[in-house]
Amino acid sequence: MSEYIENLIFDRVQADVDNLNKKAYIAYDDLNRVETAVKWISYILNKKGYRNTTKNKTTWQMNEFRTDADMERLRQNIIAIRKAYYTPESTPLTPNKITYTSIYQANAIEKILYDLGQLAENINPGNNHLSFKIGMRAIGNRREI
Repeated sequence: MSEYIENLIFDRVQADVDNLNKKAYIAYDDLNRVETAVKWISYILNKKGYRNTTKNKTTWQMNEFRTDADMERLRQNIIAIRKAYYTPESTPLTPNKITYTSIYQANAIEKILYDLGQLAENINPGNNHLSFKIGMRAIGNRREI
């Protein structure tokens, strides 16, 4: 499994908030981690034939503030990669609006990416099928009439 998926955090608990642990608060490095995971999953899915398009920002800086437009772009990216492939029933739903106002929403976002990332990285190619165009000359051991 890639570092982009392994590094996702989805085990935040109330004690993390109470103890002021770093993982309980969303900062620029957390946004970079999430955006990079989205970009990686999108790349892997596209590489394996599951087409999707995302608009990523992986250069969040310490003094930058996240806007509603940034969070909606991130939400649309998650929707795009979810549409490209499936997720297990245990995967959380995509939030209607990303606010990062609770550890539960942060956990859900990164769990979605973790589940999708694991699946995407383990996709095995299916059977290859011979494609042909109607009206073209016969190939192989077919008889010409």
